[in-house]
Amino acid sequence: MKLLLKSGRVVNPATNFNDMVDILIEDEKIVKIGADLQSDDAEVFDATGLIIAPGLIDMHVHLREPGQEAKEDIGSGTRAAAAGGITTVACMPNTSPVIDNSVLVQGIAQRAQQDGVVKVKVVGALSKGQEGKELAEIGDMLEAGAVAITDDGHYVDSAKLLMNGLDYIARYDLPIISHAEDNTLTEDGVMHEGAVSAMLGMKGRPAVAEDIAVSRDILLAEYTNARIHIAHISSKGAVELVRQAKKRGVKVTAEVTPHHLTLTDEEIKNFNVAAKVCPPLRSQDHVQAMIEGLKDGTIDAIVTDHSPHAFEEKDREFKFAPNGFTGMETSLGVILTNLYHTGIMTIDEIIEKMSVAPAKILKLDAGNIEIGKIADLTVIDTEKTWKVDSNKFYSRGKFTPYDGVELKGKAVATIVNGKIVMENGIIV
Repeated sequence: MKLLLKSGRVVNPATNFNDMVDILIEDEKIVKIGADLQSDDAEVFDATGLIIAPGLIDMHVHLREPGQEAKEDIGSGTRAAAAGGITTVACMPNTSPVIDNSVLVQGIAQRAQQDGVVKVKVVGALSKGQEGKELAEIGDMLEAGAVAITDDGHYVDSAKLLMNGLDYIARYDLPIISHAEDNTLTEDGVMHEGAVSAMLGMKGRPAVAEDIAVSRDILLAEYTNARIHIAHISSKGAVELVRQAKKRGVKVTAEVTPHHLTLTDEEIKNFNVAAKVCPPLRSQDHVQAMIEGLKDGTIDAIVTDHSPHAFEEKDREFKFAPNGFTGMETSLGVILTNLYHTGIMTIDEIIEKMSVAPAKILKLDAGNIEIGKIADLTVIDTEKTWKVDSNKFYSRGKFTPYDGVELKGKAVATIVNGKIVMENGIIV
């Protein structure tokens, strides 16, 4: 099978390439890149006026399988990813049962081969059952193909356990992903602690809880000379801690979500459960710090923290509703609308954060458009305007704070292993 992408602007930050060229794909791989390419037996995709980017990589996704398929499963989750222009996802281990051994890592990989529309990488648990008491089978999981380790969804209370995990994983040069929020300060909190929480009379989760946790985890990574990756960073204090740690040479990276870059706790004034997330939406000064951290390289990657819930779970009184919402089908549009079209970031910078950097952090052979590479590509129409309609989501999760919002910019084709799996919003 051959596929010829014609007249698109190829944006490849990995090699600082940005130019109008054609791409010829054969047998899953890129075989030619250049002007006026011809192939008599190739399917032709007209990319005139479009951006051709290395496939987007979302390194923080909850596919909910095994055991929570009412929320999402590998089939629906990977279709949602493809619809959003994402070619690879890394799924978190807080499932039922927890992905804390090599058998489950291999099982998820096999399920993804059967039902997945895009590529699925597995992140294994740090502790058995994510209970924070005993290290899980880290080495076995990494040998079985896990790309990182985390107790995401849970703060690791024990500094000793985390230090042991960091010491162990250092030999693999892969990261432990830190869900950094000190539980003793956030207990019973349902939103960011600030003016809005005070006005609503709701118990808050102070930003300093994140700062304390990030500080501890950075110090442990520095002590063990291991890699730590800060998940869904959201506080300005945490961004500054990462910034200073990088200057000291600590092996720390960080990610941020579209919602922590674009929304504030003002979204909760009407008790909108679709805006309830962990860590919480914070005030504007924190949002500005996220943007600045992204711009100056303190924050490495943009991820969704896609966390779908069944309707009956999420549709409850605000304080009882679970944290999280679906995000993969809106992420690119939200980022292009709020960062690209406002002139805050270039398209090259955005693609670097959504493809190149995640590939580097997880040591994936991806995020690069070169001859001989597997053809995982995202075709983007930066000018396409569209309105978010959660009823049309491929994800089983229908809650999003962006429902009804008009966005500018969308993935119009997703190519995985040289095959178009999504075109104009339709999974093919």
